[in-house]
Amino acid sequence: MEPIPPDRGPGRVIILNGASSSGKSTLAKALQQTLDEPFLHVSSDHFVTSGMLPERSEEQGPFAWWREMRPRFFDGFHRCLPALATAGNDLIVEHIIEFPAWRASLARLLGGFDVFLVGVHCDLAEIDRRERERGDRRIGEGRCHVEVDGIHTFGPYDHEVDTSAGVSAAVVESVLSAWRSRGAWRVLTAGVPGGS
Repeated sequence: MEPIPPDRGPGRVIILNGASSSGKSTLAKALQQTLDEPFLHVSSDHFVTSGMLPERSEEQGPFAWWREMRPRFFDGFHRCLPALATAGNDLIVEHIIEFPAWRASLARLLGGFDVFLVGVHCDLAEIDRRERERGDRRIGEGRCHVEVDGIHTFGPYDHEVDTSAGVSAAVVESVLSAWRSRGAWRVLTAGVPGGS
């Protein structure tokens, strides 16, 4: 017979927002290993590395990555999150919220869920160093996320961490402690504290 788990209601969502090479993946895995219940680690990078994207990319037309494929890809990625959470899965979402419209979209799509938004900050020189060391990232990509895209300027966070010195046990514990003591109001809900 097909196993049917008991209905536990919608899953909870922890979103880690930070530049490329800021330590989000390491933090997500550490949280996943430390939390008392199973959380799925979800990232757009997982989709990309699975090979789902076509290799063809052009400047114009239906294969134009920046104007055509990329916006649809990320819109679909954002829409996957409430689907997974509705099924009762707890999520750790590793993301780079590149545009104010993306944050607004996530707020709308996840409006009925328990969402905890964490800002992952890292010294830009350290991001540059990690990119050079990794060898699989465009040098300057992470710096661009912060200085050009302004990914940390679209609104407040529920909690913020600095991973310049790495993802230490103290950093992980600070996220867990803040998440466990979270109040009812979150930054991705509409309005202001005490408002509607």
